[in-house]
Amino acid sequence: MSWQPGDALLFQQPDTATGLSYLCFYELTAEQTLIDYRWQITPAKPDQFSIESSGSGVRLSASRLAGLFVPEFIDYRDGERVRRVADWPQVPQGKDLIEFRPSAISRREYTLSVTVRYSEKDENTGQSVEKTDTNSWLCVVLHDYSSGRQKLLEYMNASRH
Repeated sequence: MSWQPGDALLFQQPDTATGLSYLCFYELTAEQTLIDYRWQITPAKPDQFSIESSGSGVRLSASRLAGLFVPEFIDYRDGERVRRVADWPQVPQGKDLIEFRPSAISRREYTLSVTVRYSEKDENTGQSVEKTDTNSWLCVVLHDYSSGRQKLLEYMNASRH
C-alpha cells in the first residue's frame, strides 16, 4: 500500500524539455479493489500539460513545455513609432526590433494531487468498505533563457529573407 513514484518531486525540467510522461499510482494489495483515480493540479493546469486518469493511475504528459514563460515585452519599430507586444507571434515580419525583455520569472511550480478510491472487506463485518488515499507531487519547470534567445534568432533570420 504505497504510492508510486515514491519521491515528492515528480519532475524538474527546463522549459525546453519535450516528450514528458509520468504515471502516478497507488499499489493496491490483493484484498483491495480499485474504484477510480481522481486528480487536481494547482495552480491551474497549463495548456502544455495533459493529465488523464485511468485504471492504471494518473498520467501527466507534455509533448513540450515551451510557452510557459512569455517575454515581459518586445518593442519594435513601426515607421516612426515604437510598438510594444507581449509575445513573438504578435511581432510583424520585417520590423526592426528595439528591445526584447525575457520573462523575469525563472521557475513555475505545480502540485499534482491524486486520490485513489478503492474498496476492501472489513475484517469485522465482512462488508465491502470504500476507502480513499491521497498523495501529492511537485512539478517544477525552470526557465531556460536560451529559448527566448532562439526565438529572437528565428525572428532575425526570417526578417532577412
